[in-house]
Amino acid sequence: MEKQQIIDQIKWMIADGNADHEIEALLVGEGVARAEAKYTLSVVKNELFPDEYPLIIEPKSNRAYLWAGLLIVAALVSLLAFHSWRKSSGTAEREINPADMIRLMKDGPGVYTTELNKINAGWTFNQDKDRWENNKRKTALAIRLEQLLYMCPVLHDHSFQDYLENHEFRDIIYTKPGSKIFQNDEFMFTIQTNADYTMISLAYR
Repeated sequence: MEKQQIIDQIKWMIADGNADHEIEALLVGEGVARAEAKYTLSVVKNELFPDEYPLIIEPKSNRAYLWAGLLIVAALVSLLAFHSWRKSSGTAEREINPADMIRLMKDGPGVYTTELNKINAGWTFNQDKDRWENNKRKTALAIRLEQLLYMCPVLHDHSFQDYLENHEFRDIIYTKPGSKIFQNDEFMFTIQTNADYTMISLAYR
């Protein structure tokens, strides 16, 4: 790979949480000596987190790779700056809440991809499953039998329920274990939770 391609690959590996040895292996595979690969990675981490990652001793041979490390640092700093700018210019990167579901229900599926990506990035429409998916967050949204269904990993807090209770939705007694129903004069939310996922459905009354 060319130098820019290597930089792009490393920045994605760091963003995805890859271990140091995996990033070093990429550099070694591109012909960088293992000691130089370790040093290059240490330059990057020292630049980003100087207090947590002190710079390792520079290898005596072939110091040209120091410049490659500095180029990677520059690319990473630019990436972080662009990422922060992108968040502030449209993508909130937050969880979907009841107000979002009500707005989507009223607007219709034609705007779902655009509106979902304003809440958190990564949403695409899966034609085979006839639903919108965000694989990064392991979430999905679909329309079934005039209901808007939202599936997400188990809710670890009560923010969704708290929102409904604070916006005049009444908690309806429901005997099925793991299920709760909230409704007002216009909408009804049903929240069902098992060991792995929460399924939230929204329907007009």
